[in-house]
Amino acid sequence: MPHHKVSNYEAHVRSLMAACAWIGIDRGRAAQYGLLIRQFFEGAERSREHILAYNESCEITEIYKLWQANIDNFPNLDKKIRAVFSGGPILREDEKSHTSSNRARNDAFVYLLAGMLIRAGVSVVAVNGSLSKHARCKSEADITFDWNGSVIDVECKRPQTPVTIQKRVKEAYQQLTRPERLGRPGVIGLDCSAFIRPPGTVIEKDSAEEAEAFLGELLETAVMREITAHLKPSILGFILFARAPAMTRKGHSTILSPDGTPLQRYFRPESISTTLVVNNSNSSDDQMLRTVFQMLSQKVSDLDF
Repeated sequence: MPHHKVSNYEAHVRSLMAACAWIGIDRGRAAQYGLLIRQFFEGAERSREHILAYNESCEITEIYKLWQANIDNFPNLDKKIRAVFSGGPILREDEKSHTSSNRARNDAFVYLLAGMLIRAGVSVVAVNGSLSKHARCKSEADITFDWNGSVIDVECKRPQTPVTIQKRVKEAYQQLTRPERLGRPGVIGLDCSAFIRPPGTVIEKDSAEEAEAFLGELLETAVMREITAHLKPSILGFILFARAPAMTRKGHSTILSPDGTPLQRYFRPESISTTLVVNNSNSSDDQMLRTVFQMLSQKVSDLDF
């Protein structure tokens, strides 16, 4: 399920400002992205932070647009989202796994995925310890939702390198199968954005569609082999996610070199994301994730984030 954000920087900066006002912050990484984006588009600033800020900031605006109409249903969740917007380094490249600097983005994935599920029509009853006003169950999972009367837990992980995929998946499996979970079926969510591309790089393609296809192939190649051994009956499947910055061709110079190629090509920054649902056909419900994927595809992939 691919999605790309085409850069209209002025509208995007307005969304960032609205997100900061909505959650009540005037500092932190969310507040800094707007300045970096303006300097990139309106000036000649081309530092690593200026080039990558647009993609990083899309996480903020997406969470804002997914949650602004639903936040009141989950008491105290606004405080947790505020910490996500203000915490963490400007770029994911500057996270340090041995400190708490990656906590903000780890939690951000939980809120992003939960917001996507709610927008798709899934009855989410708990998010990161915040119970819905209509919840009738307890939850210690990152996300819990009701599916035709059954309670489904989702544990989210964000591996920092390909080497740690299996370790994070094992952690999620252990959490989902704790005795206190009462045998609930589980889903594992993986945000693979931290390692899907080399640090400090962007995907350069002729179109957003090419970039989306490339990112999807990267995600499948990097992750599928690492997770198939964990498709045990109690696990309904995986929801895999990745986001990456891209530069796609906008045009080229009319002045040609002696060999006939344009002397200059023009690119625009975009944010590319893709979601891959891996269904476990040997689980207790081999249709649930298929249906969830269809709901996500219909309601989320075409949203104007």
